[in-house]
Amino acid sequence: MSILNPKKELLTELKVIELLKRANLSITAPRKNILSLLLKEHGPFTVEDIIRRLPKNSCDQATVYRCLNQFVESSLVATTFLEKDIARFEFNDPEHHHHHIICKICKKIESLHDCLIDKIEQGLKKKGYQDIEHRLEFFGICAQCTKP
Repeated sequence: MSILNPKKELLTELKVIELLKRANLSITAPRKNILSLLLKEHGPFTVEDIIRRLPKNSCDQATVYRCLNQFVESSLVATTFLEKDIARFEFNDPEHHHHHIICKICKKIESLHDCLIDKIEQGLKKKGYQDIEHRLEFFGICAQCTKP
């Protein structure tokens, strides 16, 4: 637990345990560590990013892949491909919909929290469509990379 905010750490751990139970996944240290990381830090992260952010020697690469696949299958985690053939993972928060902008040069990723597509989705629902999903990503050159 964090010395800085033990109450917040405890709430995160309780939320992780509840999410794992709801997904019918057993509560293991690797699952708790990975899901806790994805709850605390906003991604999307590559597998390598996740391994670097986990406590040293807490789990091997195969375990991280296996846990992420289980999380994706149970809709706890979303997968996105912002660059060719590079999977990125982030917590799939049903109450927090967002998109990303990716710098074409430095590959920095920023979250965009406004979504104008929601209005279109409402119109599609009125037409009878159900279980609608969308993905929208933007690519550009960030302010840091445009500096002379």
